[in-house]
Amino acid sequence: MTTLFRWSLSTLLYIYLGYPLLVWALARVFGRAPMRRQGIPAVSLLIPAYNEAAHIEQKLRNSLSLDYPKGRLEIVVASDGSTDRTNAIVERFRSQGVRLLAMQDHIGKAAMLGRTVPLVRGEIVVFSDVSSELAREALRELVQNFADRRVGCVSGLYRLKESGDLRAEGEGWYWRYETFLKRQESRLHSILGAHGAFYAIRKSLFQQLTGRSINDDYLIPMHIVEQGYRAVYEPRAIAWELEAASLRGEFARRRRIAVGNCQQIVELRRLLSPWYGWVAFCFFSHKVLRTLAPLFMIAVFVTSCWLPQPFAAVALTVQTLFYGSAWLGYVCQRRGLKIRWLFAPLYFCLGNLAMLAGLLKFCFSRRRLVWERAR
Repeated sequence: MTTLFRWSLSTLLYIYLGYPLLVWALARVFGRAPMRRQGIPAVSLLIPAYNEAAHIEQKLRNSLSLDYPKGRLEIVVASDGSTDRTNAIVERFRSQGVRLLAMQDHIGKAAMLGRTVPLVRGEIVVFSDVSSELAREALRELVQNFADRRVGCVSGLYRLKESGDLRAEGEGWYWRYETFLKRQESRLHSILGAHGAFYAIRKSLFQQLTGRSINDDYLIPMHIVEQGYRAVYEPRAIAWELEAASLRGEFARRRRIAVGNCQQIVELRRLLSPWYGWVAFCFFSHKVLRTLAPLFMIAVFVTSCWLPQPFAAVALTVQTLFYGSAWLGYVCQRRGLKIRWLFAPLYFCLGNLAMLAGLLKFCFSRRRLVWERAR
């Protein structure tokens, strides 16, 4: 049991501390930034939507205000069987060049993208969520990276608008951590997936997803990496997230992502081959081990009981205080209280609990999931 404790704890320390430091060091030694050059390739901005009547008009006004030549920018809304006024609102913008591609049924985001991406006209396809607001110059910054012929996908920087609650602060901390990792992985070779709020691909490299695919913003970029291209990060291309999900909505979103993570590991297992070099190293360290982190956390807690004294008492006390802080943060969130030092344990534990729920759901449920955004 002592060996299992040490091995599980060492793995957790590697996942959250060791790997970030190691990938930073490797990126400094072996990394290379992509070539960037001013250019105005033909771009199709594809906006997936499902029952977004409350937000679609604001999104379209933001898209029309982007600093990009109108003759080189096509704005397309792909409506996944919306049953509210989404389609009618989009039709009002037809005179301003906005196209509507409406599905008759709610078929899921992956299947909808498979139908609509071949129909857009641009050589570069940019995906952007309805709930995100793009900085005026974001599109120009994003596409400059495609001057490098080795680049097949570019992800923008995802930022949260300040909402003031404890969960949002925790998510902001989490995304700063993820942004650091993406910067290093991008420089080393490729990021592992893109931010669904804002990313772009070469249309010619798009591959159809299966109808059961969940995290399209991970699978689409990684299929491009499989073809020998780079997926890079562009922090100067900023997308602001306007709508923060509730605590329950955030848990549901991260559980769905966790199911997608399991699916991705199975579908993209060939990326673990040494043939893929740095991509294989990052995929194993960042994606595979991170997905299994809740199991290592459980192993550390359980095996702590078998440690010799006083190590058992110290280990159990530290873990109990940490998980107790997360529970206290949850109680404060429900009561509208804000204690800043609680946001880190709350969000860390929320994410890993959702990951565990996703692991169990993937293993024991075969029900088909369709795309719905967390509210």
